[in-house]
Amino acid sequence: MAGDGRIDGRSLRFRHRRPQLLAAATEYVLDHGVGGLSLRPVAAALGVTHATLLRHFSSKDELVLSVLDKIRDDLAEQLTSDPEYRAARSMAELIRAVWRRLCEPREQRQFLLLFEIVGHHSWEADADRELGRILIGGWVDIIIGRLARDERPAEDATALATLILAQIRGLQIDLLVTGDRERADRALELSLRLLATDRPDTGD
Repeated sequence: MAGDGRIDGRSLRFRHRRPQLLAAATEYVLDHGVGGLSLRPVAAALGVTHATLLRHFSSKDELVLSVLDKIRDDLAEQLTSDPEYRAARSMAELIRAVWRRLCEPREQRQFLLLFEIVGHHSWEADADRELGRILIGGWVDIIIGRLARDERPAEDATALATLILAQIRGLQIDLLVTGDRERADRALELSLRLLATDRPDTGD
């Protein structure tokens, strides 16, 4: 609020619009990473006051967790709304479509952010359950939900979802380090062939 009692126009911009503020903050974090991240520069870049940002995110850690949640939730929403994803007739087709999208430079920012967080975070199992849920559990749940459409046995779904998530992230590390898209694509296709053949034996 200004000294004469007027509300700062920058604060009004996002006062009741947390989703829009989070979307803008997510782009900032994806562009700049979390190393040396501070709320004041974020607020300045978004054109709001520090107080406005704190009203929605009480700390840097809360902002980062919210950003990670949004990245995951955005993909979950795309899986149900994007025509290309909805047209996928199997898990293998869906993975191919998602992989193509994730290999776009703008999408790869999320993997750079993920690897930065994992590489610089001091992990303590009990204290980091929320971060683990966001980085692993929430993504696994999304994949499990899609596997159910392929009639995969429930007892195998968690392990298979974990393998798929680890594979995509591992190949993204490789691609970001080497730039060898052709080799990463071949590796993905091999794994998808194995996925297609690893079906439950229904017997006679």
